[in-house]
Amino acid sequence: MKLTRKELYDLVWSEPMTSLAKRLGLSDNGLRKHCKSMNIPTPPVGYWSKLEHGKPVEVTPLSENYEGKKTTVDLREVDISKEKQIDLTPAPNIKTIRELEIRQGDISSFIVPEVLYAKDALIIDTKEKHREDMIPWSQRKNPYKSKIKDSLDIYVGEKSIDRALCIFSTIINALRFRGYDIKIDNKKNITYALIKEEEIQISLSERRKRNPEAANPYDNNNNIFCGEFHFKISSRRDDVVFKDTPHTRLEDKIIAIVAYLEVRAEEIKEERIAEEERKIRQAEEERIRREIEVKECEERKKFETERQAELKEFRMMFNMAERLRKANMLRQYIADYEEYLRTSDAMDDKAMAKLDWARKKADWLDPFINLEDEYLNEDDKDQRVEPIKTESNARHSSTTETERYNFWSSPYRWFNKKR
Repeated sequence: MKLTRKELYDLVWSEPMTSLAKRLGLSDNGLRKHCKSMNIPTPPVGYWSKLEHGKPVEVTPLSENYEGKKTTVDLREVDISKEKQIDLTPAPNIKTIRELEIRQGDISSFIVPEVLYAKDALIIDTKEKHREDMIPWSQRKNPYKSKIKDSLDIYVGEKSIDRALCIFSTIINALRFRGYDIKIDNKKNITYALIKEEEIQISLSERRKRNPEAANPYDNNNNIFCGEFHFKISSRRDDVVFKDTPHTRLEDKIIAIVAYLEVRAEEIKEERIAEEERKIRQAEEERIRREIEVKECEERKKFETERQAELKEFRMMFNMAERLRKANMLRQYIADYEEYLRTSDAMDDKAMAKLDWARKKADWLDPFINLEDEYLNEDDKDQRVEPIKTESNARHSSTTETERYNFWSSPYRWFNKKR
């Protein structure tokens, strides 16, 4: 909506700036800037408070000597009822909700008695064990044989044992009332609360402080019990301690202790289930990974086997091609040699025999003919034959004439020798 200078002046002096700015979708500082740009006076600090209490106030009139260019302003009115309301009240945590749930039912099992009535065998054995522990080891009748079976994890002074047993007995009764139980591990001297198949370690102790009357008050062995109880709940994640304070006693926190144990047991169960699921997923991922590795290994082996077979076949083909090339090379040499002998008029029976011998060697080397040889076998076909190096007569005086000049190495000298 478009407001004139007079209309905006009337709105500013009709309600507080904060509420008007909110209704117009502005901040109070933004609304003041609009008023200042059009020379519109605004109510001073304390104006609306004085007006509310019936005190006299002064309204600043709108000046008519305005020479500014801005005479109107475009503003939009906002529906405050549709704005999202933010609830700043913190939501109660699970432990608080559980405490409220317990308090709405029968809480007689959560009240700590003032006098200990030891009817539970566990409480009786714990008190008897505590009494035995107070006796020096040397004064016990038979310290190695004790009839006590189970005892709670309690560490308190002699004067506080009854109060400690009253508190622990109430916690046990409250747990059993809620459908749970406790478990004793005598080997480790640990007490567990069994809640929803989860074990949570619990213990009760009394704080010790320095004894100012001791000869050495700074020696921890001289510390004395001070009457302040600590109920400790231990778990894998952290330890929580409920204790006496100057304004509260542990007897008033039984509901809070049981509620925390229940909530913590649920959290431990969720964590355990999540851990088991994580291990299952991890085992499945490991199984899939190993299957992939085995499959890839088998594929690599198969590929390598096929590659070796392919390479073997290729080498065989190449060897056969090389044999054929050598056989053809020999045939060409034999043909050229025969032509040389005929043109030189040196052909005789011995030369013909040599040429026939050479043709048989070429047929023996040719993979398509593969003629059998009396002296050479299949392995000899791929042997590398190095040419015979002839040395001077001066260096090899023992070399015979036949060795130096034969039919194949020196045909010219061979025929000259014949002639």
